[in-house]
Amino acid sequence: MPLSRRDLGWSRTLLTGALAALSANAAVVAQKQKDPKPDAAAQAAAMAQQQEFQTVVRVADAAMSGTATPADFPIQFQNDYLRAQNSRVWVPFILTLDPAKTPAAVTMYLRVTPRGMTAPLAPAAPAAPEKPAKDNKDKKKTDAKQPPAAAPDYPYQDLALLDLKAAPGQPLRIMRGIGVPTGSYDLYVVLRERAAAGATARTSVLKQPLDVPNYSTGELMTSSVILAERVDQLPAPVTPEQQSEHPYAFGQTEIVVAPDHRFKKSQELIVLLQIYNPPLSGDKKFNLEATYTFYRTEGGAEKRFNNTEPQTLTPENTGGTFDPSGNNAVQAGQGIPLQSFPEGVYRLEIKITDKLSSKVVTQNVNFTVAP
Repeated sequence: MPLSRRDLGWSRTLLTGALAALSANAAVVAQKQKDPKPDAAAQAAAMAQQQEFQTVVRVADAAMSGTATPADFPIQFQNDYLRAQNSRVWVPFILTLDPAKTPAAVTMYLRVTPRGMTAPLAPAAPAAPEKPAKDNKDKKKTDAKQPPAAAPDYPYQDLALLDLKAAPGQPLRIMRGIGVPTGSYDLYVVLRERAAAGATARTSVLKQPLDVPNYSTGELMTSSVILAERVDQLPAPVTPEQQSEHPYAFGQTEIVVAPDHRFKKSQELIVLLQIYNPPLSGDKKFNLEATYTFYRTEGGAEKRFNNTEPQTLTPENTGGTFDPSGNNAVQAGQGIPLQSFPEGVYRLEIKITDKLSSKVVTQNVNFTVAP
């Protein structure tokens, strides 16, 4: 007997402006911290912060070159891939940390490099200085200021000062999102304790490969399958400046993901994904069907558990016409109560069938049901 479910619709505003303000570097962050007329204490704090930024950058440089890097506390990584604007891909990710081992105040540095790059980039050449100003009256010249060298131009970098606090009984989690073109990359995550002067700062480095898919081939494809605990409605869309810290916010909808894909029997399993490049009829209509089949692992073997009724996806039931020239995606999703699921490990198989061309795309995701 098929499982009960409810269909879910996403916001149709997809990452508008999300990539406008996502790149930062040490020079930019340091400049923001400067006071036009700093006192001695503020000046000392700014200098200490700049040194902190330089330290985490050097740690990333060492990690790129293959030098042994510190791992004073573990970092777990989970990410998704969704199509964004301008042929880029949005990569939201979650870092999970043990609060008993992780310092509460850390500096975080993110760097994305092409896969296999081992030598850090040299700083970019400074821009040409402005021509000296002329005083037509006495012909005096003022000295032109030489602008500082820009930070190296990696596909993505970011610096942040974080104060971490976990909910009781929960791990620490840091959420971020990056926008990059299709390709193979290495993501370096440096987390360094902001320790008191003279104290040894705990530091950990994570090197994570990213294989960013190409959603612009014109072939029927899907995003990652996102498993969520709930979907919240926001009073207003997040701004481009806030997008990186709210990587699962789309328009006025924010997805609260299940980072470890672990659910209680009393919860609802929320499944969300986007479908790209659906074949269209002459009047720009699509006709898709999504099937959701659950398999349970028992005694070391996998057995089919159950399924939901097939989900029909057409313009009439997903929000109107579809413009293939834009950044549109077909939003698919279901909410499945888990009361009838015995405790254990499951695999959800999602098949997207195009009724016009008979093409099929299959995605799989694992999850656990606990008491």
